[in-house]
Amino acid sequence: MKVFLITPAELEESTFRSHLVSVLETGLVSALLIKRAGLGEDEYRIRVNALRPVAQSLDCAVLLDDSPELVKKLGADGVHMSSNQKKFSEALEALKPEFIVGAGDIDSRHEAMLRGEAGADYILFGSLDHAPDQAAGELAHWWAELFETPSLLMDPATPVTELVPGSGEFIGLGENIWSAPQGPADALKLSITTGAEQ
Repeated sequence: MKVFLITPAELEESTFRSHLVSVLETGLVSALLIKRAGLGEDEYRIRVNALRPVAQSLDCAVLLDDSPELVKKLGADGVHMSSNQKKFSEALEALKPEFIVGAGDIDSRHEAMLRGEAGADYILFGSLDHAPDQAAGELAHWWAELFETPSLLMDPATPVTELVPGSGEFIGLGENIWSAPQGPADALKLSITTGAEQ
């Protein structure tokens, strides 16, 4: 099971870097989404420029949050698009095949198939902010069973000791790692161990 990790909505770049290093040194994280979290473009650029080199130096792909126009300018590896089909298609046209373009905000099988057929590198089910509901879990399972494009079930909220493994290639984690009482690196290791034992 590969891990797709999102940054906290609120962070201080200078102090957060050490937490990020400890997590990425586990070797368990394949991709880091730097969350936009309402930041203006200048603030977001500062955040990306502070965190991107750290992640990439530890062999972790860096994705921007709904900001395809900044991928090349900021040296990121790709973008996560939580948007309609038109904006998603525009991101594909601008960035593929050199960069990763992932798709989120998927509420139906039809939407998932549209993004997959268009060329998404992964399909994210669930929310960047909340634990997935039953429908999201079922969609992620359905997609993983039938399609080659990786399925990613996002769960940034469920405590790591209570995570239930999905059938997709990726699990998405977030605040449940960064705010875990045992510390983010140990929480990440525990999340993988918990999934393997169930």
